[in-house]
Amino acid sequence: MSRERIYDDFFGILTNHKQLNELKPLPDFDIHESTDYEVLMRIFEEVYINPDDTIVDFGCGMGRVLFYCNNRFFCNVTGIENNPQVYDTLYDNAENYHSKFMEQREKFSLLNMHAGEYEIAPTDNFFYFFNPFSAEVLEGIIKKIMKSVHESFRQVTIILYYCTFEMMSVIRKFPLRLEKVIKLPGYEEDPDEKAYIYRL
Repeated sequence: MSRERIYDDFFGILTNHKQLNELKPLPDFDIHESTDYEVLMRIFEEVYINPDDTIVDFGCGMGRVLFYCNNRFFCNVTGIENNPQVYDTLYDNAENYHSKFMEQREKFSLLNMHAGEYEIAPTDNFFYFFNPFSAEVLEGIIKKIMKSVHESFRQVTIILYYCTFEMMSVIRKFPLRLEKVIKLPGYEEDPDEKAYIYRL
């Protein structure tokens, strides 16, 4: 049995549904694709989240990052998913997950909305991006994060996985400090298989 299936079964979720992978992407957004569990394990060996922290996954798909982080760190999670069909599966996944891990329900927030419309909460301090949408949308979100930190000072961590040239061009416009670059499984064959960890 694959690692993907083992984790999904443990969490009681479905995050690799072929039909959803074949959905036509919405404007400004890329196709649906889940982060491999092996990649998540590697990233979060180097990025630690406390139970009082909140990680926001923009373009969260069916929620794999949310369930993994909540289960590993008992942290708060917020998932933003624009595609209503994908969101329906995300919601079902959450209900199944909460039937196994009932005490974690209050730590979940799921929103069916355009990522650019999300207002950054003063408690949001980790942000996860897996090449989810256009550079223009990303730039708008980073501006909102900067504004939120200015209004409610705190350290924030931005995790960028599988960055495109366009995404990196956006990031370089802001005074973010590169904390580390994590080489991920498959890096030797595909140099884009890495995660950038930025702090603000």
